[in-house]
Amino acid sequence: MSIADILLGFLIAGGFFVSAAVSRMFRRPMTGIVFGGVAGIAVSVAIFWLGFEDFIDAASLPATD
Repeated sequence: MSIADILLGFLIAGGFFVSAAVSRMFRRPMTGIVFGGVAGIAVSVAIFWLGFEDFIDAASLPATD
């Protein structure tokens, strides 16, 4: 495991903090939970997708004999 993997993990976990920040923007608790949860998951998935873009490209290379 490299330093880049550890930093990527921290960025993905940062989606939790985005979720908490967005949920505080709404007056009603249920609205904040729903929108905060969606925003947090969206941030985590976006970082995960962008962070592993090189890995996906490398995995799709054809096998050689």
